[in-house]
Amino acid sequence: MFVGTLILVVVGLLVAYYCIRNEFMVSQSLVFINFAIFAVWAVIYRISPQMGYDAFFELGFRSMYLESPEFGLLTLISAMFMHGGPMHLLMNMLILILLGVPFEDRIGSRAFLRIYFISGIIGSLVTGSISVWNGTGLETINIGASGAVFGIMGGFALLYPRDEIPMLLGPIFMHRVPVLLATLVFIGMETLYVGLGTEDGIGHGTHMASFIAGVFLAPYFTSKKEVETNLEIGLERLVKLSEITQKGNYELQMVKESDEPELIDAWLEKFWEQQECPDCGESVDMQGVCSDCRKDIFS
Repeated sequence: MFVGTLILVVVGLLVAYYCIRNEFMVSQSLVFINFAIFAVWAVIYRISPQMGYDAFFELGFRSMYLESPEFGLLTLISAMFMHGGPMHLLMNMLILILLGVPFEDRIGSRAFLRIYFISGIIGSLVTGSISVWNGTGLETINIGASGAVFGIMGGFALLYPRDEIPMLLGPIFMHRVPVLLATLVFIGMETLYVGLGTEDGIGHGTHMASFIAGVFLAPYFTSKKEVETNLEIGLERLVKLSEITQKGNYELQMVKESDEPELIDAWLEKFWEQQECPDCGESVDMQGVCSDCRKDIFS
């Protein structure tokens, strides 16, 4: 019964490991993981429909899990990686990549990851709690990354409303759209659906709750320093380190051209992620010391 579930979890972890090893952006990694899990699930379903159904139900979140919190609450996370069909997956991943990449560039990978998962979880908890309160829809399977995507949308719209991104607005693809405008279109539609009490199998309430969570979470996470800036270690020293390791030239150039603290921190984070000891290939700390062989790169 749990074979299909185990296979999907292992596939997700393996793809995540591959993305980390190859230093993919978090937003890109999430897209790869979602596509990989859906593709493997489709194969499982083709081989054994019952196994596919079992995995689908076991990894989806149900409001009833809130009545007796146990391992079922882990589905708050696993449900974000399950989708009901190709179009459900494609729409979520398209919006995630169009919003996620530029937003992650702005705030850094750690802050992006936190906003994504926490806002997605909060959205499910809010709508799940309402279901428990009303005693309806307790058995309904809730799946999809859309709640987390709306959380990212909320954070992006609050912090950088004037940034222009490519976006799909209905059937129209626009190359440059202000984030605030794109957000107003999506949230306007969701507000209308919620106000009309539309029941179309889509979690419009979850979308709204996650969006609001993203708005409140973004300032909290991005106000914290994710990495030490050039106040502690001078830019000239960073340039010297880059010359030694032959990595991070582009990131330092972006640091010089950036005028916002959040953006500077994001590029510095990428710079340090690339730095490796020339001798053993392990990571280097912000003092230029190898984490493994303890060699001082500057000596």
